[in-house]
Amino acid sequence: MKNIATIFFLLFGIITMNAQSLEGLWNTGKENTTVKIKKTGDLFEGLLDSSDNKEAPIGKLLIKDIKKSDDFYEGKIYVVKKKKWYNAKFEPKNNVLIITIYSGWMKKTVEWEKQNKDEHK
Repeated sequence: MKNIATIFFLLFGIITMNAQSLEGLWNTGKENTTVKIKKTGDLFEGLLDSSDNKEAPIGKLLIKDIKKSDDFYEGKIYVVKKKKWYNAKFEPKNNVLIITIYSGWMKKTVEWEKQNKDEHK
């Protein structure tokens, strides 16, 4: 019986981890902008996929060097307005990606919503 319970919890953990994946298309909530995050080797990266902002640099690398760290991911995010890379923590929860951006002792948290493929233009 213990073996069955162990297998159940192991499978549940694997399913839960897959449901909390960074990979996919994320809407930033500003100007209908989406970022596509994919795994490249052992790390994740995110490129600007689309935006209603005509000056948005489509295809630009905005997220890099993302790796798993405990229950979240760590890496860097590019802030276009500041033209600078910042350290960040990425926490996927259901269909929301919670991003905490660090600049010295200050931090800012933003939320991106996962977009279904059908919703993409």
